[in-house]
Amino acid sequence: METYRLIFLQRLSNGIEMLSAVVLLVGFAKGMWGFLLHESREVRRKTEAKVEAVSNLRPMVGNYILLGLDFYIVSDILTTMLHPEINELISLAVIGLLRTTIGYFLGKEIAETKVDKS
Repeated sequence: METYRLIFLQRLSNGIEMLSAVVLLVGFAKGMWGFLLHESREVRRKTEAKVEAVSNLRPMVGNYILLGLDFYIVSDILTTMLHPEINELISLAVIGLLRTTIGYFLGKEIAETKVDKS
């Protein structure tokens, strides 16, 4: 019974990690699509590119990055539960700290961008 639980948790951890990669890739694709659409419009109009239009993409892409990072943290926690060795715990602490710091500042930047638009 214990073996099945370990296999299930390992597969769940791998699935969550894949989901987080998909979320990051979708955010990247949507950001690139929006950027390419913006640039193609500017080329057709032969006008100067407006930085504001491109900066509207940043909060959207940032939200995808935050969600993807949250999923990665969950996956790391599950992996550490399966292999609770000191190296895994240290690795989880460092990765969690880095991802949380990135998420905090990215969230702060997104909030400031939204306030500036208001």
